[in-house]
Amino acid sequence: MDINILSEFVSLVETNSFQETAFEMNISQSALTKHIQKLESELGITLFDRSVRSIKTNEFGKALYPYAKQMIGTSQDAIAALRDLSNDRKKTFSIAYAPVLGQYGLIDLIAEFTNSHEDRSMKVIETYQPLNLLKTRKCDFAFLGGNEAVDEDFNKMVYKTDHLAVVLPLDHPFAKQKSVTLEELEGERFILHASVTSIPHEETQKFQELCESRSFTPEIAMESQFTSTMVQYVRNGGGVAVLNRLHIPAEAQNTCAVVDIFPIVRSYIYLLYRRKLSCPAATNFLHFMIEKIDTEGGA
Repeated sequence: MDINILSEFVSLVETNSFQETAFEMNISQSALTKHIQKLESELGITLFDRSVRSIKTNEFGKALYPYAKQMIGTSQDAIAALRDLSNDRKKTFSIAYAPVLGQYGLIDLIAEFTNSHEDRSMKVIETYQPLNLLKTRKCDFAFLGGNEAVDEDFNKMVYKTDHLAVVLPLDHPFAKQKSVTLEELEGERFILHASVTSIPHEETQKFQELCESRSFTPEIAMESQFTSTMVQYVRNGGGVAVLNRLHIPAEAQNTCAVVDIFPIVRSYIYLLYRRKLSCPAATNFLHFMIEKIDTEGGA
């Protein structure tokens, strides 16, 4: 059995979504469907019960799942062992982060570490699947939002703490306030952060949870994957945008007002890493991060 196809099978069992798995594995949905059909043909059984709108793992799929995970783990361990024998692997390490996290000082952080370590030991990967790269041993460190950082196979520390704020036009009645409640925003048209997957963006999810807790029904004017687009709509009078404060572009501060939402809704950016680091350079980066976080307090 093809290990790559088994990895796709495991993901499909865990997500029950061809769309989500295709995104996570970075393949098309049609290719994923063909791979699963190939696996079922090889085994002579069906692994999922399919309908027009849903997919559900059947008893054969459930029976195969733990063995598939074990086979994938063994394969990854073997690859890691071989990599550890490589001189290049002993000298270099890699970090991965999602594009959206570039707003959280990561670019400056990477530059500072690189400039102080002229051996060029770090490789940087900007990807929509940092956790998947960490799981498949294609990176040593991954910076993740709170919704993603739930895997207990890795060590974890808080890199940044953030909270929800609303972006308003400069002439808005609440533009000069330090904070604003949902009740004060009654009647506003909200611009929310769209997700690239079927799982809501963390900022949007936290805002929706706050609305539910206060029995507040927001009027959603639009959703966008890009903060710059959201801010542009605010400037053009299209509504008010809900974003994490540290996620708001610096240039927006000059053209819009940013006001905290009360009560405070916090979120966290985490650094996940393997319990056994691959090389001395990776250990140096970990110590660098610990010192940075201790100094800045995860602000």
